Amino acid sequence: MQFSAIEQEAIILSAVIGMVDDMVNHAIFCPLGEKRHDTNLLPQTSESLRLFGTLLRDFLSPVKALGRAPIPFGLPKPPEGGRAVDHTSLFYLQRVCDAPLIGSDVVQLARIVGAFSDWLEDYAEVERVWLANISIKLDLRIKRIDFIRMSGDIGKHNFLRLGGQAKRLQTILAENGVKIDESQAYSALPDCWDWFHTHLLAFHASNIAEFLNNIRYAIRLYVTPIAKARYRVTGRIDDFDLYTFERPVEITNDFAWARYFDLLQSSLRQPNFPPFSVSRSFKTQF
Repeated sequence: MQFSAIEQEAIILSAVIGMVDDMVNHAIFCPLGEKRHDTNLLPQTSESLRLFGTLLRDFLSPVKALGRAPIPFGLPKPPEGGRAVDHTSLFYLQRVCDAPLIGSDVVQLARIVGAFSDWLEDYAEVERVWLANISIKLDLRIKRIDFIRMSGDIGKHNFLRLGGQAKRLQTILAENGVKIDESQAYSALPDCWDWFHTHLLAFHASNIAEFLNNIRYAIRLYVTPIAKARYRVTGRIDDFDLYTFERPVEITNDFAWARYFDLLQSSLRQPNFPPFSVSRSFKTQF
């Protein structure tokens, strides 16, 4: 299948909205109550925090094809090397910001995508990390995206499927002046779960959720004027409009049209979580 640039944009934005809806909602996080600013977001349970970490790992994973097939929907490959965030959904969001097609006012979305990408690429400094299974204690310097990805994989997979993260742990520790072998890396993974998930991800969950929620509202801000402009009433039942949206001529693929329609329709309803901002005390550590 061939997809036009605007079809690809509709698919990406619809996918991101869906992923954020799955991560930031009242099944995962407790209600905020009246305090929406300078606040803290708490997971409902330890299981919901684990689900949040798993879904977040998928959001921060590359879009891949099966075998040697092209990337789905004709999406371009990220550049070789480069930043880790180039191999996540944020890469395709950044492409929308660089050349918006559905709407025009992309300033807010670009600002948030850039800020979240920079935050993920920055390093956490964690003192006195104790990897009990291999008897190693160190002050660890680790990229935030690395501990998020590692904790998400450990929370989702048995060690039989954690070979990649075991090797990544060897690299991270080597960068911190500690050399371990592959056997030690596997043995240390349960300790990494304790440090990276129970401590670091739990601490940063509020801040990450704020970034994600702001992305959702920024996409809404970007598409709402278009939804209003293309809204067409086709009939009425009782007091309710039957409606559609005027279809751009560049959108010919039916799946892309469904994603475009869903994207515009989403701007007509309130998101499943209100806007909020987290206390700065949760943004200045690790």
